This record gives sequence, C-alpha cells and structure tokens, in this order.
Amino acid sequence: MIILPTVTITLAFVLAVMVTIGGDTKGEIHGIRGSSIYRVVSFFPYVLPAVVIGILFAFIYSPNGGLLNGLLNLPLRLLNALGADVRLVGTAWLGDPRYALGAIILAVVWSLVGFYMVLFVAAIKAIPSEIIEAARLDGCGRVRLAAQVVLPQIRENVSTAVVYMGIMALDMFVYVSVMTPSGGTARSTEVVSRYLYETAFARSQFGLASAMGVVLALVTMLMAVIVLFGSRSKEDA
Repeated sequence: MIILPTVTITLAFVLAVMVTIGGDTKGEIHGIRGSSIYRVVSFFPYVLPAVVIGILFAFIYSPNGGLLNGLLNLPLRLLNALGADVRLVGTAWLGDPRYALGAIILAVVWSLVGFYMVLFVAAIKAIPSEIIEAARLDGCGRVRLAAQVVLPQIRENVSTAVVYMGIMALDMFVYVSVMTPSGGTARSTEVVSRYLYETAFARSQFGLASAMGVVLALVTMLMAVIVLFGSRSKEDA
C-alpha cells in the first residue's frame, strides 16, 4: 500500500511532465522530442490483461533461460570468453523471498504507469497556459515548475490515482496467483485477496472468508477516506 502507489504515481507524474511541459523552456510550451511516441509506448502495457502480464513476467524472471538473468549474464559471459572463470547468474526471482514481492511490484508498475501518465497528461493539459508561462518568466526550472506549480493544480487527480492504486495494492490477486500461485516461498508474496480465496475455496471456511472480505472492504473505504480528505486544500475545507 505504500511502495506500489508511491512508485507508480511518482513515475507516472514525472513522465507526464516530460511529455507535456518538459521540452525547451524557450518559446511555446511543449514536451520532449518524440513525446507522442512515448505516450503510445507507455500506454501499451495497460491494454494487456493482467493474466498475460503475469505470465510474461514469470518467463522474464525464470531462473532457467529467463530474460532478466540472460541480460545480467551478458557481461559475465564476455568475461568468461576472455578467459575469466566467473559464475553465471541464475537467481530465482520469484522463488527467493528476498526478491519475489519486489519482482511482482515491478510487473504491476510496468503495467499501470502508462494509464496514470495519460491521466496526468490530461490534467496538465487542462491547466491554463498563462500560469505555466508566468512561472517560466519568473525563472522556474523544470523541477520547481513541476513540484510547485503543476502538482498543486492537479492535486485532485493525484488523490484519485492514489485511491485507485491503494485498492490495487490491497487486491493484487491476479498477479500473485499467476506468478506465485501458492503465495510464494515462505508466503513471501501472500496478499489478503489470495488468502481469502484459499480460505474459502481450498479450505471451505466460507464464514472466515466472508469476515475477511468485510474487513478488507472496510480497510479499503478507510484508506480512500483518509486519502481524499487528506488531500483537500484549505479552500476546499
């Protein structure tokens, strides 16, 4: 609930700023060169079903012939070709409790960051250009412009994104079930939704599973209320 929304929304906001106002500070306001291509490419993972993404990253993280280990082994193979005796990497990213949850979070971030980038791009486009122009004339750099001018203007969009990402972080059922079906080694990737499913349909403890569902719903509502009220400005209050 902390890492996933923070990383996804921060990265999406940075990308949105780059493709909208991250270009040359002189002349017309525009994004970096090729920004339209970056929008399409970054949004593409969002159109893929979560099951497909889970299967894709399961192959990427595979200890035997996986893409990630293959990339990490490229410089080591080169050293071995030059005569060095270096042991190749064969990490089981989804089987090691130290890396499993982080690997799943990375897959989720990759799949969702494009959607929130598009959301923030639309919000930034709605900001009056006079505000950004005035900030640029006052000498605002890109970082200060994004943090002190753009971010307050799209605060409501960011808070809405945080709520949705919080709900996603509380769920995670599809990704965990596909990539680590049993909750991972030593339950390192266990989430409430997968444990609820196991309790109901594997152990037939439907009463306990129903109680877990009610508590999960209450926690989700509480998180949404805290985020929405915490993001309200003094004027709104």
